[in-house]
Amino acid sequence: MKTPALPFLFLLILASCGMGKIDAGKAKILVGGLLHDVKTENYAALDNYYSSSFNASEPLDKKEEKFRQLKSAMGAMISYEPMSSKESYDSDKGINQLELKYKVKYVRVTVQETFLVINDEGESKIIFQNIENLK
Repeated sequence: MKTPALPFLFLLILASCGMGKIDAGKAKILVGGLLHDVKTENYAALDNYYSSSFNASEPLDKKEEKFRQLKSAMGAMISYEPMSSKESYDSDKGINQLELKYKVKYVRVTVQETFLVINDEGESKIIFQNIENLK
């Protein structure tokens, strides 16, 4: 019995087009979870938020040390709120990424935190994070 290959091929192509898409809702939950854990100083699960390549380049104890140094410099985190969300395609890396920006208030300063979220092995994960002062 012959099965038409064309409809199957079309479905396969259609399914693969959405594989790299970032689920914005899941990405916002991910970043919100990280910010909450940083605010409450729950550093044990930091690796769960970052991509495998990010974790390979920076072990958990180094990430924890950085967050403790940031708290020492900026004071305790008071609040955070989303500022913007923008999806793009990085042609150099061949991946879709979602840029999330948050306004984060600390005791001594208010900053803009930028996160790049990708689809890493089927899950939303942070591949990049940046903190800069808001003017």
